[in-house]
Amino acid sequence: LTLGLLLVAAPSAVRAQTKESFRAFLETLWPDAKAMGIRRESFDAALRGVELDVTLPDLVIPGKTDPEPRGQAEFTRTPAEYLANGQLARLAEQGIALKEKHAPWLDKIEKELGVQRQFVLAIWGRETAFGHGNLQYYAVQVLANEAYLGRRKDMFRNEILQALKMLQAGVPRAEMRSSWAGAVGLTQFMPSEYFQYATDIDGDGKIDIFNSVPDALASAAKQLKGKGWVAGQGWGFEVRVPKGSD
Repeated sequence: LTLGLLLVAAPSAVRAQTKESFRAFLETLWPDAKAMGIRRESFDAALRGVELDVTLPDLVIPGKTDPEPRGQAEFTRTPAEYLANGQLARLAEQGIALKEKHAPWLDKIEKELGVQRQFVLAIWGRETAFGHGNLQYYAVQVLANEAYLGRRKDMFRNEILQALKMLQAGVPRAEMRSSWAGAVGLTQFMPSEYFQYATDIDGDGKIDIFNSVPDALASAAKQLKGKGWVAGQGWGFEVRVPKGSD
């Protein structure tokens, strides 16, 4: 029987065994978490209620085929679907208003980090619809499942450890709402990038990519800069391929 069938159709004793295997996997995280300075009580609290969920995208379930790939939209939708004109028009209208509302912070971001305002606004809009997106998952839950059954186990194992570190550092569990892949915050940071790029630009003494628009946008700008963004340069330009080109 496949893992999916085990969970759905097998006797309760088998389902319990499968869940026990998942819990045993979670326990294997403890030595690495401890080495990172995470306290046992923080570790246990973060994993409380975390369960196996085979409905998540991008899992490798033996014997199961998925006729419709369910991954990141930019990879599973056609360009026309992903760049739907109606949705982009709505986001653009909101973005124009938000550009005026947050102009002082956007000025500061451009001056200090060299990333133009339209790009960080576009990231915010596209990633979470300017904070109105449906982040339905607890980040640790999805990261645990992706680390256990995902296609990129090593990557997600590191990400769940970094998420535990975020909680240890004081990020409230309630703020750790995420996409199916475990990205969090207004501009969708993977936990590993939180410690690398998240920044406090509003000067309140804490980094808050969940509720502080200045912090979230500055963090996105710092992320771009860290990945090689060239100040004043655009992200790309439109080209038309001549007919007959290979």
